[in-house]
Amino acid sequence: MDDSLSSMILAVDERLTHAAITWLDQPAAHGGGYGPAADGGNDRAPRDGTADEEDAYLVAALASAALAAAEARASFGEDMSLNDRKVAVDGAATEAAEKILGRAPFRIRVAAGEGERDDSPGAHTGQWLGLPGDVSPVIDGVFDYVDGTELVATDQPGALALGGFGSGVRPVPDLQAYAALAPTGALRDLDIMSRPEDDVVPLLEGIAAAAGKRPDELTISTHSLASKPMHRTLVDLMRGRVREVLVPERVTVEPPYLLSLAGLSEPRIDSMIGAIGLSELAFAAGLVDLVAPELGFVFRLASVTGPRAEPRLTSLDALFKFSEDEEAALRSGGWCKDRQYTSADLVQPGSSRAATLFAVTDNPTLGLRGPEPRGGGVAHVEGFLVKPAARIGSIRLSYRR
Repeated sequence: MDDSLSSMILAVDERLTHAAITWLDQPAAHGGGYGPAADGGNDRAPRDGTADEEDAYLVAALASAALAAAEARASFGEDMSLNDRKVAVDGAATEAAEKILGRAPFRIRVAAGEGERDDSPGAHTGQWLGLPGDVSPVIDGVFDYVDGTELVATDQPGALALGGFGSGVRPVPDLQAYAALAPTGALRDLDIMSRPEDDVVPLLEGIAAAAGKRPDELTISTHSLASKPMHRTLVDLMRGRVREVLVPERVTVEPPYLLSLAGLSEPRIDSMIGAIGLSELAFAAGLVDLVAPELGFVFRLASVTGPRAEPRLTSLDALFKFSEDEEAALRSGGWCKDRQYTSADLVQPGSSRAATLFAVTDNPTLGLRGPEPRGGGVAHVEGFLVKPAARIGSIRLSYRR
């Protein structure tokens, strides 16, 4: 149990009645199981007080977002549209998280957030939170207050509240990327600028070679076919060449797959290939920097409006049809649609300070329960705090209703 950090978290939010943090054993290399530290060894590791303060605000803010998003379901009316439900969920989570982040005693620059393009509630790139004025140091924040909003709106499992702090995150526009996860030494040699469906075989061969495996030994996670069928052809091509392709049923939420790299979920993936929002990619790159820095992403920028204009397309071609507004957003941020990047262009290696995630709805993959009243007017929120070198704390917070 980490009494020092627990006390700091309790001090951040007056609604909290209890905060339990258990640091888990380090996993065996690439996929060993986690369990509570038998001798409390990780609890006794020396820590920096400033880092504890940052962690306390990050944890309190994202846990509050998870609770608010879950409770927003109580306001749903029978005639309420799916979009209105999603806006209600995102709005409640954003208000709850930013109420806490807004009073943090340090300066936070939002480097990646979702919702700006659609004018939806959420963290927006370029937003400032925390201590006002021209102060230093500045912490980079990456937030998705509800990843899987549709899951919450339809009362489905798997939604998470996500947030991370770092010191070297390049700001991104609210667009997408086509990305692949691979060993860092191979990233510059992988070519993803060709049409994805035409280039997936050499891509898989390159990833396998870098991992010391055959392509038919790989486990690949990709993106849901339910929201858009554009991944269908790529998924079918991969299924014929690898051991397993993990395809979410409804909505893609990446962190549970990435945490398999630290042994926190199963099966362990070898790669992640497909379309991903740039803000989600920023969080994913930071999370990988914390738990598996020998891996990283290679990616090219992709459109949001292109796929929306061709929703029935079963290939990824529309990903690379940018609108004039999207091209202007890329130019203003110094991004180029005609070149490929790696994680190091997005998150400086070794710069991630912490990431946290909390269940908004039940998450069986990670063994987390979504917030529910447990009697006595108390609600519980469950999640994880991830620190460098795959140091992971299991968190359970209790709120007074």
